[in-house]
Amino acid sequence: MRAWRFHRSVYHPFDTTGALTYGGRWNPRGVPVLYASLTYAGGLLELLAHASTPRRPPRDHMASLIDVPDDGGVAVLGPPYPGAWDHPDDYRTARDLAAPWLLSGQDLCLEVPSVPGTPVERNLVINARHPAFGELQLVETVGPVFDPRIWG
Repeated sequence: MRAWRFHRSVYHPFDTTGALTYGGRWNPRGVPVLYASLTYAGGLLELLAHASTPRRPPRDHMASLIDVPDDGGVAVLGPPYPGAWDHPDDYRTARDLAAPWLLSGQDLCLEVPSVPGTPVERNLVINARHPAFGELQLVETVGPVFDPRIWG
């Protein structure tokens, strides 16, 4: 499976420092995961959703296409979703949904809905503690093209 990872150019595409340090929608602080999108457009939409206010183009972000080993396993979180899973500031419900996947350690990836791309776009949360994490492969890295109409 392939996925797109948007990241600042100063970090390696497989660096989990941000999620480990701050936590995210699907992981608590202290748990190293990698966030990726199943499509380039979905990743760009996530980047836009997380841009600071006022909206400014991200400084030095890159997009890396990565190969995720098929034999690592993918758990899929599908609908129906409980209320507040997509709350903009309170991630407790989403973290509770992901907790069984993280605790089991069975599957490398958890496929989840993209909040800004619901109901179409999907993201991957990749468990850096899974043995297959070391098998991720970088296919290519490109500089995202930011259309000024988006950021204007």
